[in-house]
Amino acid sequence: MVTINERKDLIDELRTTNQTIWIYRDSDLTGNIMQLAPDTQVSLTGVVGAGLAQIKTPRVGWVNAGHLKILDGSSGYTPGKAYRLRNIPELQNGLLAYYEPGSPMNDGPAANSIVRLTEPVDSYEANGRVYIRVFFTGKSNTSRAGYVSQGPIGSILGAASSNFVAV
Repeated sequence: MVTINERKDLIDELRTTNQTIWIYRDSDLTGNIMQLAPDTQVSLTGVVGAGLAQIKTPRVGWVNAGHLKILDGSSGYTPGKAYRLRNIPELQNGLLAYYEPGSPMNDGPAANSIVRLTEPVDSYEANGRVYIRVFFTGKSNTSRAGYVSQGPIGSILGAASSNFVAV
């Protein structure tokens, strides 16, 4: 059974499909309701689970969240300055991304990939690290936005102490 949570920051957020997908009747992804073409815009209810999202338009139902991509600017953020993950052994598997502090995604930017800071810039500190909100294409090849580790507190974005270099 999948744990379902309400994410208030996702209520009424817009996404588009990155391929042909089905809307399902329940969170077990059974009971096909209707099929959506690639690049179809959907509106989220804010209710999500691991790899799942409930949508309210064009029809209420459940979809595989891995088949949704974020629309630039749909969350009030727009893509800003680009950075590349530093090519070092510690980052050979990329970075884990977080929806919000303490809420990890099942995805993150891959090794040596490019991320774009959000405008306005958004960050927080936790466990001795600085986390910055970025747009990225995840290891699952899905466009997303989330928080990733910039580096330890006191690190400077783009400097040797950071997980990123400017492009």
